[in-house]
Amino acid sequence: MNKYFLLIFFIFPVIAQETLNRSEKITVKRKMGSVGVYSDLDFRTTDKRGLYYRHLDLGVTIPIGNTWSTSFQYRNIYTNNGALWKLEKRPKALIQKTFNLDQIKWTVRSLQEYRIRKEKDDALRNRVRVMAKSKTNWNGLTPFMGNEFFYDMEKNEYNKNWFVFGFDLSKKDKIAPTVYYKHISDYVDGKWIYTYTMVFKFTI
Repeated sequence: MNKYFLLIFFIFPVIAQETLNRSEKITVKRKMGSVGVYSDLDFRTTDKRGLYYRHLDLGVTIPIGNTWSTSFQYRNIYTNNGALWKLEKRPKALIQKTFNLDQIKWTVRSLQEYRIRKEKDDALRNRVRVMAKSKTNWNGLTPFMGNEFFYDMEKNEYNKNWFVFGFDLSKKDKIAPTVYYKHISDYVDGKWIYTYTMVFKFTI
């Protein structure tokens, strides 16, 4: 079965919805000896709001032995609420463990981020993510899925969840495309609210 047909089959039920939420990401990764450096750009839009979110991420990843790594990151986030763009600054640190099995690579990470926000108190949040990626290339597609739990230290509650499912595509001309579906759960005023985003990512 052609991989592009599979992708259309995967994407079409989402883009057929009344409102299309999408994210376009560009990630640049390089190695400096054993240390990895990267930058990440993310632009998010909806049919109703247009471009409402953008961020720039910079970071370094340091291996610790064969299966552990740590990363230090900094992110500037701009969100549009009407005519104004608001800036949030996020210094972050994470630690990650990798489990290499015969067919699947599992990663578990814990990320601490400090949120510096205008007109709001600063806040600390912990994010725990479990990710599974196939080691088999299936007709040019490598499937993966994961779940991320957000715990707000300021409110002392678990109040956000991301579930993702998608595919890495074969690298072409040094560009590795990824497409995935992100189901977002937000706990607001005592109830869970559900939205989604289609993410198109290009790693260089």
